[in-house]
Amino acid sequence: MAKDLSFKKIESQKDFQNIVVFLHGYGANCDDLLSIGDLWKYELPNTLFISPNAPFKCSWGGESYQWFDLTSVAPEKIGEGIKKAGPYLNGFIDNITKQHSIEINKIIFVSFSQGTMMALYHLCKRKKACSGLLGYSGLLYEDQNFEKDITCRFPIKLFHGYDDEVINFEYTVKAFEKLKSLNFQVTHQIENSLAHGISQSGLESGLQFIKQKFYV
Repeated sequence: MAKDLSFKKIESQKDFQNIVVFLHGYGANCDDLLSIGDLWKYELPNTLFISPNAPFKCSWGGESYQWFDLTSVAPEKIGEGIKKAGPYLNGFIDNITKQHSIEINKIIFVSFSQGTMMALYHLCKRKKACSGLLGYSGLLYEDQNFEKDITCRFPIKLFHGYDDEVINFEYTVKAFEKLKSLNFQVTHQIENSLAHGISQSGLESGLQFIKQKFYV
């Protein structure tokens, strides 16, 4: 059984009605994306921002975590890692919905790189749909059973830098096309002159995506 993930959180107000969950990328930690919560908390009232550490420490130590190892980028190895980390992510979601007495349709996930890979693969296999997914700089891993294992659909916005040297932007284009063919409400945005990261423009468009889901 997967162990509980450590996490940090920010509350915009005590009586929150919505949750934003951040899923960081390879070699980062819960503080990495939680800083976005500090920027957004004034724009997203009644929202809890929560960011877990990925379940595994990176080999070089320190406060660096990974959802799965990246010694090999072969699709089968990435898939093996995504599946291994799945119970940790799903267990975390189950815990926060129970702890805060909130339904998953009040939760939006904001993910980067490895975190986006995790979110795209696992969230659609849950019994109930989340409010949405804002995925930066990731890719969609598909195994043989991916399509038939989909049990829910939710709005998705994908964002990627054209000059990403870690994960080519074309993976987001392919993910968009695939998810659209599977009847997801999905949009994507490719930003010129952006490497593997999140720009101010990406943050602004992401914030608007969340506002539309939480307050409209």
